[in-house]
Amino acid sequence: MRASRILESNAYMQHEVQRRRTPRYYTGVRRTHGLAALLSAVLVLATLPGCASAPRVAYDEVQINLPFVGKEHVAVATLDERPSVKSGEQAPAVTGTLRSDAETSAPVSTATGHDFANDVSDVVARGLGRSGYRVDTLTADTTQSREQVFERLHATGASHLVLLVIHEWQTVTFRNTEVRYDLELQVRNAAGALQGESKRRGSDQLPEAHEDSDARQRASQRALEQKLNLLFAEPRVVAAFDREL
Repeated sequence: MRASRILESNAYMQHEVQRRRTPRYYTGVRRTHGLAALLSAVLVLATLPGCASAPRVAYDEVQINLPFVGKEHVAVATLDERPSVKSGEQAPAVTGTLRSDAETSAPVSTATGHDFANDVSDVVARGLGRSGYRVDTLTADTTQSREQVFERLHATGASHLVLLVIHEWQTVTFRNTEVRYDLELQVRNAAGALQGESKRRGSDQLPEAHEDSDARQRASQRALEQKLNLLFAEPRVVAAFDREL
């Protein structure tokens, strides 16, 4: 009888131990499953169109063709004077807006992550280099004046000082893409005297439909290529590079 009570007591205690452990065990399983479900949901959301990475344009890949050749030493800088950038409202790498509907938009930035002005300088320097010139490229701060930038260009010892000024560059994409631009080019000699200048300002509707990101990028790249080629094709600018300054 005593042995029977001991066995009953042991069985009860084993049952109590298992009963108390069971909820904790299942709680752990539920937490694990919950975490897995959360991670799966995050992965699914990341693949949705609305959660894709921010749109970017590889402006640094643009190639320009200059209508002159030479071997002189040239120093190049680009100054970003866009009001939205100088005020701090917009980052210097932002180049436009992609709108998916009337209320939803995303900023378009440079693919390099660099300031748009820096990408423009690299494009111009590469074009001048292909035309035979020795080129120094400087980075201009948005807080600097034109004269301050020219002083830095002069310090390189170059004979041709080239300054591009971006007053506006903005691509706006909804069903099609519009590019709004206001660009200025100045070429000075080592003494700081203006030798040639040109300006391009306007708003163009780019021809392609731009639901495809690659088409948008190509259209934006061609727009910059065209504007820069036109700036450097201005007769007074060509003349400045055709002679020793």
